[in-house]
Amino acid sequence: MLRLLRGASVLIVLMALAGFAAWLADQPGRVKLAWFGYAIEAPAPLLALGVLLLLLAAFIITWALAWAAALPQRRRLKRQQKGYVNFAAGMVAVAAGEADRALALADKAQRQLDDPALARLLVAHAAQLKGDAAMASAAYQALSRDPGTAFLGTRGLLADARRKNDRAEALVQAQRASRLRPSSPFAAEAELQLLVEAGDWDAARARLELARKKKAVTREAASALSARLDLAEAQAALARGDHRMAKQWAERAAKVLPEHPVPPVLLARAADHHAAREAASFHLRRAFARAPSEALAEAWLMLQQDVPAEKLRSRLDDFVAERRPEVASQLLFAAAALQLRDYAAARAALAKAGPSGGAWAARLLARLAEEGDGDVAAADHWRIQAASHALWQCGHCGSGAADWTLLCASCGSFDTLDPTRLGEAVPLAVPPRPLLLR
Repeated sequence: MLRLLRGASVLIVLMALAGFAAWLADQPGRVKLAWFGYAIEAPAPLLALGVLLLLLAAFIITWALAWAAALPQRRRLKRQQKGYVNFAAGMVAVAAGEADRALALADKAQRQLDDPALARLLVAHAAQLKGDAAMASAAYQALSRDPGTAFLGTRGLLADARRKNDRAEALVQAQRASRLRPSSPFAAEAELQLLVEAGDWDAARARLELARKKKAVTREAASALSARLDLAEAQAALARGDHRMAKQWAERAAKVLPEHPVPPVLLARAADHHAAREAASFHLRRAFARAPSEALAEAWLMLQQDVPAEKLRSRLDDFVAERRPEVASQLLFAAAALQLRDYAAARAALAKAGPSGGAWAARLLARLAEEGDGDVAAADHWRIQAASHALWQCGHCGSGAADWTLLCASCGSFDTLDPTRLGEAVPLAVPPRPLLLR
């Protein structure tokens, strides 16, 4: 419809011009022009045609001059277009693992693009692919000095520092990234990870609160991460012998993380009076009902050290009520019997558990052999069997630990230690999740 209207408009204008020309040709008369002593006399239609040709010549000359003036700009745009094509081809080469081709295309793009930032980015990726750390670092340094690409360059320098295991430099770059983009989830995640690795809980909490205010993290994720920091604070308080603060931190974490296996264990260790022990026993019972493990059982037995034998057996029946027929309950019966020095009951419970007790059963058999039978050789044999699996195991790297820590001592993963269930290994193909996505 629009094209039809445009065509009709052009046709009307042409018809009007043709009519005006016909009317002018039919008009009689001559026009005389005197200029600096010269006189020009011509018919009116011929003079009008001359004026029209003069205007047409002026238009052509103006267009030619404009075209010549715009020629450098067109060449620059054409060169830019080739530069973008080379940049795109270079990124494809990086994705294909062709480092040398990517570097060659980056060199072309750098010459063709007015803004060298894209070329520097391509150089950095290609250099990393080729393993040239110096070239990649230089490219990221150049990017970080440009205000438009400062965040991108800082991110690259941060990744470079992490690869070199230079935590001090990584923290400097993470803090700069946070200043450049306060609302960036990446910047918040990177800085928090480094602060947690350094054990600086106060600084980590402050950064977490800033991330929440800047909406770089949701309120729920911030609360969950803060609760895990509470667990680390509780463990540190226990190490200092401050049971009151350890109990407060663990209770606060338990409210936010009701399914987490660690708060009940820490509450049991922090319990220093009857009411606290009863509360810790309640939390341990719920955790054991969800996912029985040796760590939870040992924490519960620790609370029952001064309980008489009959009362302990009654409490034990209540504790395993939801898991009574299972192997884990039989192993807990055996552990309780060993605590009471009832070796016959311990032997019977271990026999009921059968061969599927894993490392937990092996540790109990070692105690039974040493304490009940006095057979040191048999005890050593069972200890060797149990050594393959500790009480806690990292779900990322699979390494074992005698106690829970917020960071895996082997791979540094955050909160990946879980109680080993009957000595069986947990799957290892689980990548560590970002802190803020937990």
